[in-house]
Amino acid sequence: MRFLLLFFIIPSFLLACEGTKNETIIQEKIIEVVKEVTVEKEIIREVEIEKIIVQEKEVIKDFNSSLTINLSEVDGILNPDNLDWPREIKAMNGNIVINQEPKRILTVSLGHDEMLFGFVELEKIVATTSFSQDPKGNIFELANGLPIVSADPEVIISQKPDIVFADPYAGPNLLDALSDLNIPVIQTKLQNDVKGRRADILLMGYALGELESAQNLINMLDERTKFIKAYLATKKLEEKPKVLALTYYDAYWAGGLGSTEGSIISLSGGINIAAEAGVKSNDMITKESLISMNPDVIIIPQSKEWGGEAFLDDLVSDATLSEIKAIKDNKVYLVDPRYFTTLSHWNLRGSEELMKILWDDLASKNFLDFNR
Repeated sequence: MRFLLLFFIIPSFLLACEGTKNETIIQEKIIEVVKEVTVEKEIIREVEIEKIIVQEKEVIKDFNSSLTINLSEVDGILNPDNLDWPREIKAMNGNIVINQEPKRILTVSLGHDEMLFGFVELEKIVATTSFSQDPKGNIFELANGLPIVSADPEVIISQKPDIVFADPYAGPNLLDALSDLNIPVIQTKLQNDVKGRRADILLMGYALGELESAQNLINMLDERTKFIKAYLATKKLEEKPKVLALTYYDAYWAGGLGSTEGSIISLSGGINIAAEAGVKSNDMITKESLISMNPDVIIIPQSKEWGGEAFLDDLVSDATLSEIKAIKDNKVYLVDPRYFTTLSHWNLRGSEELMKILWDDLASKNFLDFNR
């Protein structure tokens, strides 16, 4: 009997602490993965990097280096080398100067709220939108009980925020009222793809002095995305189903090219048939277009309260649609809008849930919600 013992040293770069420019922490993980393999009646110990179950020790050392996150790739950060205060952000409403680290934060956008609760110190969040406190929402347990703000400037001002985040739908009256009181307002369009989500989180992290915790959230999202991409690498193009995200509000609406639903479909390994048919963003389609698309799978990201269940029943019982493959194969699904229509990292959960629908060997997999 003889034993061969191998070690791999895997460096993992962590973000520099706030306020430092030239110091980066390097974390080295000494990982030993053991697998017994019989070879000519002998047992050897074989190192396998890709396995999940590991025994690991961590050695943390200080090391002088530059910031490992390239903030210059984030649109809106005007001076990515500046980790001191004040900081300047280029937003939709102009260049915004943040003189010091904000201690009282709020947003007037559900997507911004969901990102905030993913990485910011909770005691800094002083109020939320009403959508964030919906019992069926993604962050209800964290947001419940906080003051609720609307687009009314007086309601927001009463919370004495140091900074406010807004989406493109925030009106000029609100932006002007807050700016007149020297309250920085950062108005940004939230993105729905993997790269865009990273940039949105880093921009908020930079503006709030929370870069390290923002990077921690990104690392978690990257790990989950890595699983998705590794799984889909085993699939051939011809295996990928044609998926249609469909809702009904006095007309058929499809999630096409550039839509949140389309991004979710693509990440999960499906083919967004609406985009293939030339639909852009979320747009109305005719019954004839629906029939010609002939999707393999139809998902309905519409709540029961807003008619989703009734629409599903009407769809599958419509004799004129009975030859659509998804309907014929009983592959029409009501999916949770909180994962499929939100503009935050929570739409990654939409891709995970859709994978359970599209791929039989993942049907029983339990993807967990994000937590703190």
